[in-house]
Amino acid sequence: MSIVCFGGGIGATRLWRSLADGIGQESLTLVVNTADDLWHYGLRVCPDIDTVIYGLSGKQDVERGWGLQDESFTAMSSLAELGEDVWFNLGDRDLATHLIRTRMLGRGSSLTDVTSHLAGANGVTTRVLPMCDEEVSTEVLEQGGDWTSFQEFHVRHRAEPLVREVRYNGIDLAKTPPAVLEALDSASLVILGPSSPIASILPILSVGETRAAMRDSGAPVVAVTPIVSGTPFSNPGDAHRAKLRERLMAATGLPHTASAAASLYAGLADFFIVDDADESETPSIDALGMRAVVAPTLTHTNPSSTADLVRAVTELART
Repeated sequence: MSIVCFGGGIGATRLWRSLADGIGQESLTLVVNTADDLWHYGLRVCPDIDTVIYGLSGKQDVERGWGLQDESFTAMSSLAELGEDVWFNLGDRDLATHLIRTRMLGRGSSLTDVTSHLAGANGVTTRVLPMCDEEVSTEVLEQGGDWTSFQEFHVRHRAEPLVREVRYNGIDLAKTPPAVLEALDSASLVILGPSSPIASILPILSVGETRAAMRDSGAPVVAVTPIVSGTPFSNPGDAHRAKLRERLMAATGLPHTASAAASLYAGLADFFIVDDADESETPSIDALGMRAVVAPTLTHTNPSSTADLVRAVTELART
């Protein structure tokens, strides 16, 4: 089975890790969002790509959800002592990743080649691809404020302001990498991961030929809900990410519900996996022209349900 997965960040990485454990890393190709990348202290930082690589390598700090386990932040502390406003933390070991990436890009390597190198250096055998080699940056227009970068809104402003509009700068010049087109051409299953629809999935689908190639691949397209409104979050990180998704969904006039997320994939997804806590939304999802499938999706809070989700996803490839 050849599965091509699209998404980025903590939610998607949890699913990719479960799939890799269930069917093997070599069966997966992961196309990762890069619209929330940033340049920080002269370094190119790719948060979603790094989260995916660290997650599959077993080096991720799963409690925090980002960065490396057993990390220190001496460099950031030193910057703060020198009067810097350290609003975006980079761990000391994590800095090595950004230094290598920036050096390779400066020498003319593509982001696709850099990502392949970093994945291999971390022992990851899954093919990890950026959504494009060109730079794309998500910006939000805050209520009563100015356009600001996604990471500043997400991290510095803690997603507190209401959002009036979202845009993807540079998306018109972005091209689908040949490796992504090749992966789709041989795919037996395509998965839109449980990532923020506005911040992670729509930027990928807006790149060049990606959406058309996905439709033309002939493989079933399965979307996994990123939203579970029927269960409250006890983890502060998950609660913050839910607020972030809610702010971005509201900017497009949509409520923070699974069926609203599904509406963004109408005409593309064949199946939409909704959490069993939101089973009441299945008629609304079916009405969008895709089939709703109920399965447990919060596997990080209930690890025993991981096998059920992996089974639900992979069985759809045989349907």
